[in-house]
Amino acid sequence: MPSHSERRLISLSRESSTVVDPHSINEVQSGSPNRIRTTRFTWLTWLPKSLFAQFHRAANIYFLFVSIIVCLPDGPMMWSSTVVPFIGVLLWTAFKDLYEDRRRKKDDDAENLRMCWRYDTKGKRFEQVRWMDVRVGDILLNFADEAFAADVLLVRAAGGQAFISTVNLDGETNLKERNAANLLSALTDMPEAGADVPRGENAHQNVLDTAVMTAQHLQAEGLQVELQAPKPVLTDMEGSVKLASASPKTEAKLTELQVSSPCKLSYELFVPRGCVLRNTLYVISIAAFCGPQTKTRLNAAEAVGKVSNMQVYLNRGVQGLVIALILWCIYCATSAEIQGVSVADGRNWFLRFLFYWIILYQIIPISLYVFFEIVKLVLGFQINRDPQMVDPRSKLGATARTADLVEEMGQVNFVFSDKTGTLTENEMVFAHCCVCHDADARDLGDFRQTAKLVEKAEEPPGVAEGKLILSSTQDPRHAEVLWFFVNLATNHSVQVEGEGTNKKFEGSSADEVAFVEAAKDVGVTFVSRTRIPGTSSTEVVLKGPGSKDFTFTILCEIPFSSDRKRMSVIVKHEGEYWCLCKGADNIMGPLCDRPLGGSLGASLTQYSKLGLRTLVIASKKMDDQEFVEDWLVRWKEATVSEDREAEMARVASEVEHSLKAAGVTAIEDKLQDGVPEAITSIKAAGIRFWVLTGDKTETAVEIAKACKLFSDSMTLAYLVNCSNESQALQLIEDAKTTLDGKPDGGLVLDGTFVQQILTSKDGRPMLYELAMASKSCVCCRLSPQQKRRLVELVKDMNRTGITLAIGDGANDVPMIQGAHVGIGIRGKEGNQAVQASDVAVSQFRFLVPLLFCHGRRAYRRVATFICYMFYKHTVLAIGDIFFAHQITFHAKIAYPEWLNSAYASVICGLPVVIVVSLDYDIPDKVALSRPDLYVEGPRRMRFNAPILIAWMLSALYHGGVAWLVPNLTAGTVDTEEDEFWYASCVSFILCVVFVNFRLWMVAESPFRKETVLILLFSFLSLAVTLVVLAESPLGDYMQPQIEGAFVGIFNEAKFFLPMILTPLVLFVDLAVYQAIAMFNPYPLTAAKRKLWWSERNKDKVSKAAGELQSW
Repeated sequence: MPSHSERRLISLSRESSTVVDPHSINEVQSGSPNRIRTTRFTWLTWLPKSLFAQFHRAANIYFLFVSIIVCLPDGPMMWSSTVVPFIGVLLWTAFKDLYEDRRRKKDDDAENLRMCWRYDTKGKRFEQVRWMDVRVGDILLNFADEAFAADVLLVRAAGGQAFISTVNLDGETNLKERNAANLLSALTDMPEAGADVPRGENAHQNVLDTAVMTAQHLQAEGLQVELQAPKPVLTDMEGSVKLASASPKTEAKLTELQVSSPCKLSYELFVPRGCVLRNTLYVISIAAFCGPQTKTRLNAAEAVGKVSNMQVYLNRGVQGLVIALILWCIYCATSAEIQGVSVADGRNWFLRFLFYWIILYQIIPISLYVFFEIVKLVLGFQINRDPQMVDPRSKLGATARTADLVEEMGQVNFVFSDKTGTLTENEMVFAHCCVCHDADARDLGDFRQTAKLVEKAEEPPGVAEGKLILSSTQDPRHAEVLWFFVNLATNHSVQVEGEGTNKKFEGSSADEVAFVEAAKDVGVTFVSRTRIPGTSSTEVVLKGPGSKDFTFTILCEIPFSSDRKRMSVIVKHEGEYWCLCKGADNIMGPLCDRPLGGSLGASLTQYSKLGLRTLVIASKKMDDQEFVEDWLVRWKEATVSEDREAEMARVASEVEHSLKAAGVTAIEDKLQDGVPEAITSIKAAGIRFWVLTGDKTETAVEIAKACKLFSDSMTLAYLVNCSNESQALQLIEDAKTTLDGKPDGGLVLDGTFVQQILTSKDGRPMLYELAMASKSCVCCRLSPQQKRRLVELVKDMNRTGITLAIGDGANDVPMIQGAHVGIGIRGKEGNQAVQASDVAVSQFRFLVPLLFCHGRRAYRRVATFICYMFYKHTVLAIGDIFFAHQITFHAKIAYPEWLNSAYASVICGLPVVIVVSLDYDIPDKVALSRPDLYVEGPRRMRFNAPILIAWMLSALYHGGVAWLVPNLTAGTVDTEEDEFWYASCVSFILCVVFVNFRLWMVAESPFRKETVLILLFSFLSLAVTLVVLAESPLGDYMQPQIEGAFVGIFNEAKFFLPMILTPLVLFVDLAVYQAIAMFNPYPLTAAKRKLWWSERNKDKVSKAAGELQSW
């Protein structure tokens, strides 16, 4: 494959086919450079590669080591009982990998075999070819609603503009405009390239004819495209285009339009692979980057996976067991040496160490991680199938994009939430505007429609007032109000769709759509946006008020960014140049010619207190035409420079100053349903809630009050408007004084404070301590990276705490990826937050059942699973430990090997998976109404050192009783005697009884059908296993030592009585367990008891009422 550092040159000519330098670009992948391959294996490499990947896991290396040493001569255990199950696990994983790989192959084929139109230079026509057959330099044709087969350079589009959907690339649902480079636009505007094709009956064939003429014209003019090396950054696509053999007519055309050759290229002139052409009849393009070098493939690297804390604890537990196993093997081998056993059997210390490792290796079962993954998958499936989290509007339920973190949702200590689109609907409604008039400013009234107004067939007051002012040129405010709404209808990236009365506005920003619709309501209608051939300029036409029309030439657009927080356009209207700008008030204030005070500033404050989103609208006339023309040249150079963003910001600052404020807009973004109730519940669970937003302080605080994050009685400490570190530290000290002794305090931070405090070594811990002393926090005017850094601050200061971030937009992705658990909301800002999340939901309120139902249960279930798995295998290992002492460390097994294997998988492995996955505690309705039950997770009440020690002590007790009682009363220590193996089988049965009873005790619904049935299945599988191994010909081969044991232990009282009497000791366990539940219960246990008594009393009342009625 060619190096990514190579530049490429594409040359078209009439005499020969397209030449690409270096030619190796089109030779990769057997001459199919556009073929996509995401599969990991071929049929020949599948098994070797899968096994190689599996042995990157420490657990598999451990079991491989055991499988090797178990094959040593004269070992204590049959090799087949260890090697066969291990091979089974490896093959199961390998076949799972193969299945997933075949699915990827199917997806690859669906992509590679799609069809597109490509120009055939020999046949001089367009023909359909497979995507995988597209090569760099090919001239391609796309019709409306078709996807682009490669990263392409736009050559020509119907009407001069192409609108594309990038939802497959970045998740954004809005359409984006793409244009051809000025040189290409001028070239295709010539008659030799064919006339543009309007929509109509024969449009398809006419497009094909025009496309052929365009391709031939490009070849005749000797088009050459030089491109930089492919890079993964979406906005990093540069190069140049020139004509190697331009005709005199073409040279004259370029001179007339002042188009230079070579012409520089920027990313706005390219369309990435996978994007779909919308609302445009056709596009002609040149394939620039293919296959693995396209943006989609360069960005296809998997994100770094998150690991849950319970997974970490499980790994640590396994490491602890390995250390204990090593110490035990050293102890046994050394004890054997001291007692002279090595002299008797001829085994040295190291060999005896390995033999004891073989005997006790199953204390870490092969099935541990397999069962752990299965439990997680079931818990994730339950989230996906939960009907209470299905959005009634979209009909979409929650989606666990990864099942690895479900239990962390039951241990959350901090929630970090975006505001717009997360707590609010992100359905922007133009609410108010304040328009400047001379030195004063006046609010026009409320623009929002209400049911009462609809019923009376009346317009909102603001709309009526705006229309009234614009209808009369004699009104003293006419000029200012008209200019204000002209600004709204011009300075945007909104597109018009549809014809006539079916016109619809669509844009990347819901605010901008609201602005354009508000302008239309008062009579200033955005009609069209048209590309001017041979230039990067567009023509915007406005209609109204009345019959008046406005035509603005948009010379350039200075786009909005999270750092700039403003957008500007440079326009030409009736020979005059204007800079139209809109942005956040804290950014626009310093850019205006006078402070935003007086009635305008009062309106800003008033709107913010109403929870409305505000923007300042401003403009200025640019009188120096030479400066404008010179500035436009510098701007175009900045857009294609290496340090593009910095250069654009520098050049933009040359015109974005000395602006005159035209007015202020106020947009309403309504809260989602159930948000106040959800936040109240989350706070009641002891979870600290932070809102991280880019809105101004007053707006964010009012929204926080509306959603019950802040109450009216809460004391708020403001840490805002900070310019240096010392001031930030002083603000923290002042906040401590403000909140001292206040049980219900809240913090309000802004971006200036956060910027200073996050770089302060002393300030970071001080801010965390202050946050811990408060209940809630609102952080305003934050950039996406500041959001993430606040999350990381909490993670750094509290290593055991679990953070959860929830958001809906691309600006929330850093925060979502930085938190332990990321929740993405399917919103109107695209799917990027969902794509970066661990769980996707449709409404914020679904976070409550996600935490209180699924997260809480998942934590309890996973904690029980880990403790129980360690417990049940320790129970079995205790028998080997006691037996080693009984036989003075001769390295012999206490239990039959194949019983050990069945114990780990079917007999006692499957039951724990079923019980912990399906165990049911309380109804969801009760769980949602009892936030206090959630505290078990954040306080780690179900999994901690004392809990684990209690389980291990119980394992020592049960394992010791299960082994010693049968062995001492009916067995022997001589492994050559049948009595030993009969007693061993009885001990094994007792182990199964003990661990199953323990599982039944810890089940929250012990009498549920699934629990009872799986435990019965466990005992049935135990009986079947014993019959097969002890009473069948297969057993004679697999486990000859226990031949006849099944019948023997039931025929002889000395074996049968210990088997049925020993389990009576479990009543002690039951009594202890009930005493703990009575005197030191979990919150869940207490809630279940209260619920049981409540239901019982209801039954009594119902029964009494029935008897009274009967009487």
